[in-house]
Amino acid sequence: MSSTLARVRDRFEATPRSLDDEQLSRIARGDRGCLGDLVSGVGAVSLVVAVILGAMETISFTWTYVGVGLWIAGFVWGTVSQSRSGARRKQALESGPLVVAVVLRSEAWLQRPGKRVGRAVVVFTTAQPHRFDRDWVERAALAVQDTLEAKAGGSTWVPLRALLVDQDSFGMHRVPPELLPEADPDAEPAPVYIAAMHVDPERLDSAYLGGDDDREAGELDVDIDAPRRAPHVLVIVDPEHSFIEHVPQVPQAAE
Repeated sequence: MSSTLARVRDRFEATPRSLDDEQLSRIARGDRGCLGDLVSGVGAVSLVVAVILGAMETISFTWTYVGVGLWIAGFVWGTVSQSRSGARRKQALESGPLVVAVVLRSEAWLQRPGKRVGRAVVVFTTAQPHRFDRDWVERAALAVQDTLEAKAGGSTWVPLRALLVDQDSFGMHRVPPELLPEADPDAEPAPVYIAAMHVDPERLDSAYLGGDDDREAGELDVDIDAPRRAPHVLVIVDPEHSFIEHVPQVPQAAE
């Protein structure tokens, strides 16, 4: 087990976990919702236009109430959406399982130190025997990628393939069993998921994907430029609500 994984498991594996630092509190903050903000924006623009046209005596000033109404309705709508989203996110962060997610695709700038947030497509499992088994998840991720690229597949493969090829595609989908490596036919297949997520380098241990592997390679005095395995992130997930967030870095204890 890597030192990074050990520190993160010590900090975040047990549930329910406490949201006792600023980063976790920010992650738990809900989304306002695009539609509410759109209505609020339309209301603000309508209000300004109504005031101008009213001053020009083109329309009655009573039309300003339409803009005010839309502005307030959009604001209230966004606030309610944020409250509901925040409650779901808080519950997921407190109770969702911590897992290792292997990166299949990522923005190029995430491969080098920086602060710019980027999109990454990851594969993970919530199965207890495998959720921290990086080798097992890597094999599953490779099987998913190779099969999606080699075969046409059915309708259930379409959203998975979209995550790999469409930079604007987001979501989380369970991987059909036929895409996974062959396993015991008598056993229930492990739940494996593919998801697109935002990666914040400031939450990573070395500020870039694969940085912890490079650091440990340096500690072991091996060539960090040699062919290496796919990078990974440590995330908290709630597949039922398509929630995935990678956890903040846990500082290494001073020696």
